[in-house]
Amino acid sequence: MGKQRLPTFMIGNTGNYTDSGIKDDISKAQEAHINAFALNIANSDPVNKESIPKCFDQANALGFQLFFSFDYAGNGPWPMNNVIDLISTYSGKDSYYHYQGKLLVSTFEGPDNSDNWLVIKQQTGCFFIPDWLSLRAKPALELDTANSLFNWAAWPWGPQEMNTYVNASYMEYLNGLPYIMPAAPWFYTNIPGYNKNWLWRGDDLWYDQWQEIWFVKPDFVEIISWNDYSKSLYIRPLREHAMEAFDIGQAPYNYVTDMPHDS
Repeated sequence: MGKQRLPTFMIGNTGNYTDSGIKDDISKAQEAHINAFALNIANSDPVNKESIPKCFDQANALGFQLFFSFDYAGNGPWPMNNVIDLISTYSGKDSYYHYQGKLLVSTFEGPDNSDNWLVIKQQTGCFFIPDWLSLRAKPALELDTANSLFNWAAWPWGPQEMNTYVNASYMEYLNGLPYIMPAAPWFYTNIPGYNKNWLWRGDDLWYDQWQEIWFVKPDFVEIISWNDYSKSLYIRPLREHAMEAFDIGQAPYNYVTDMPHDS
């Protein structure tokens, strides 16, 4: 089993959250033996200003851990100085997750901005494990800015069966560096406002991935995700006031209604 279990937590879905709502999420994560949330944050998202402090306040109170995963795809690349400022603001929090004594920081994509991370790492001292799946493992490492890599390839492509090739490729090129291996359940999205409408096969994916994780025993497992409802990617109970992505994304209907993924 992965030593640390770190679900992606979509800050963009927390616009209607109260402190008690965040407390409830963290409490449920702790009950499920989750070690930390990877806070997915989009550039210039107005939700960040309200929700990030609430998350850290509740994590501090409950003895939970959080770290930033900067989303470079949702609203475009993050300005380097904004990344430095945000990491620096929360670096002193007891609830910020550390790896080998350094602040863990990740991304969703953003390899075109890889040079920024030379400065960000120098300024913050962070341990940087991005998802640069668009490049795959070898080219991503050759940028020489990441300390290691997170692999987002958690679903089969088209009609193909899921295989172990991508995970094996990452582990080969990482050659002992700490690997964030993915685990994901179903994937379906139909939000034309974001130009998204597709299905990736689920079948026995959730079970099969955990069998592979049990065999590989990576340093980290990132569960994709805790609360990404509009992509049918959620393992927490449904939260009715966290569905704004369906309205913003102009979904034809809320297709997760009465579709719980928690056991």
